[in-house]
Amino acid sequence: MNIKDIRLSFSSLKQFSKSPAHFVGYKRKIFKQSAPMRRGWLAHLLTLEPEKISELTVLDVSTRANKLYKEAAAVHEKGAEGVFTIKEVIEAQLLANAVKQHPLANKLISEAVEVEQHLFWSMEGVKFHGFADVIGKDYIADLKVTDNEPRKMQRWVLDNLYQMQLAMYKEAVFKDQIDKPIPKCYLITVDPNSPNGVVVYELSSEMVSDGLKQAQLEVVMFKAWYNEWDGESMPKSYDYYERDNEPMILELPNWYK
Repeated sequence: MNIKDIRLSFSSLKQFSKSPAHFVGYKRKIFKQSAPMRRGWLAHLLTLEPEKISELTVLDVSTRANKLYKEAAAVHEKGAEGVFTIKEVIEAQLLANAVKQHPLANKLISEAVEVEQHLFWSMEGVKFHGFADVIGKDYIADLKVTDNEPRKMQRWVLDNLYQMQLAMYKEAVFKDQIDKPIPKCYLITVDPNSPNGVVVYELSSEMVSDGLKQAQLEVVMFKAWYNEWDGESMPKSYDYYERDNEPMILELPNWYK
């Protein structure tokens, strides 16, 4: 296996951070698009590229189990990912409206240089690509649909490696701008539940720096594993942590002691 022949994304590296098996499953598209993923994708579209709604098929049916929906999905070039119910669109539009009505969120989006920009870059000798939601002259922002209560956000960001995602995209966009102010990284978050509150979070420089270091570490680990992988077999689930024929030990976390 030649590492030069592969191009990763944040999502695939994130799956690898769970285990090589998760990475292989992701690349083989074993995981199906969930309802929250559909809602998030559609909310992104209606917020950042609303004109592209014309590329989708929107049906006045109650559920995706409807015969008309299944028939439309069977002929659409994107399959089920290109066909939505009117209920799904209405719910996603509520989220898009909430974001646009938030002064700071709207400012970050309306003053963007690019939205949904396809990025290409390299890290530690590995090629990457990804789509940045919002790129400004001196900032980068990502739109997330989530329960955005402040006391939950720190853990949620770290658990999902979103500090790593923003750090990687910041490197891809601003790496060569040495003499300019350090670009800021924002998360524009909207709660999927009524009243669809919107909160804009700015990641601290420490969090972004940690995200970049974690990305670099994951890439180094990925290269070591990929060079030994045969390209076909499915790895064990958490083989970086498992010991042969021995149980994994659960310890009390430091914050609990």
